[in-house]
Amino acid sequence: MATPADVAGFRATQTDLVTLALAELAEWWEQLLTLLTGDVPVAQVEAFTADLVAVYGDAAALAAVDWYDELRDQADVRGRFRAQMADPAPRDQAAAVARWAVGPLFGAQPDQRQALEHLSGGVQRLVLQPARRTIADSVDADPADARWARVPGRADPCAFCRLLASRGATYHSEESAGGMANDYHSKCWCVPTPVWPGEQEPYDVDALLEEYSDARAKAGGDPKAILAQMRLDLGIN
Repeated sequence: MATPADVAGFRATQTDLVTLALAELAEWWEQLLTLLTGDVPVAQVEAFTADLVAVYGDAAALAAVDWYDELRDQADVRGRFRAQMADPAPRDQAAAVARWAVGPLFGAQPDQRQALEHLSGGVQRLVLQPARRTIADSVDADPADARWARVPGRADPCAFCRLLASRGATYHSEESAGGMANDYHSKCWCVPTPVWPGEQEPYDVDALLEEYSDARAKAGGDPKAILAQMRLDLGIN
């Protein structure tokens, strides 16, 4: 069974990979702007971003494979299975993120800091994407009836992450998770964590479920209204 320490250790590995990717991005970005004499070469930014998230995304996915297999061995479930490593973020997805991120460079007052901040957030999310997909895909294919839970990545998670974490280990296939559960915002450190029958989630699901239920009782069943109510009730983003 995954413990809070297990999740923290895996998150630390993923954080280290993101840190390396962002350091490489910052160095390249500084060189790009130093040598820039005309318009920003958007195609060059797109290509660099795609290459960067492919390299570090592969490493993140490989770490997720090792983590899944280790937790499964500890769970001592029946049947042989090994985690399925997901592909890095598609190049067209990375390119789209890059195009959006450099938008502040083309305003009336070009903002290099904001553009890099946007691009860094996108890179973080895309580096972690194949690791998260690895867990979800492996749970889907695992014959041992695995589920996954979205374990919050910080002590004060946002309302969106709280809502999804409040459901506990109910996610199985992509269809059962739904589009919302598979969404991760920039700078989100939630960890999809596999849970097998008889195991408990490595965080306080009941406390989050109570927050969600209180907000739903006031706001009704619309997810957007529930999120707004949670933000109001809890004083969070």
